Amino acid sequence: MNLKNFAAGVQLLYPYYDESDECYCLGAEHDQFYMYATTRPLRAEDVATMHDLGWFQPNAPETDEGDSGPYDEDEGWSCFV
Repeated sequence: MNLKNFAAGVQLLYPYYDESDECYCLGAEHDQFYMYATTRPLRAEDVATMHDLGWFQPNAPETDEGDSGPYDEDEGWSCFV
C-alpha cells in the first residue's frame, strides 16, 4: 500500500460516516489499518474504487480467485501498510 492509495481510501470512506462517529472509525494493529463499518452503505462504484486502491473487507468471504466477496455494509475496511 502506498500513501496515495491509503489517503484516497480514507478520503473516500470519510463522507460515509456520521460526524458523531469520527472518534470511533479507525484502528491499527501491527501492519494492518482498519476503518470500522460506515454509517451509510457505499455506492457500488465506490466499493470498486476501494478494491482498486488495495483496500478490502477482512471479514468478507473470498471468491475462488482470492478477491474479497460481495460488499457487506456491516463490515469495515482494511489495508496493509
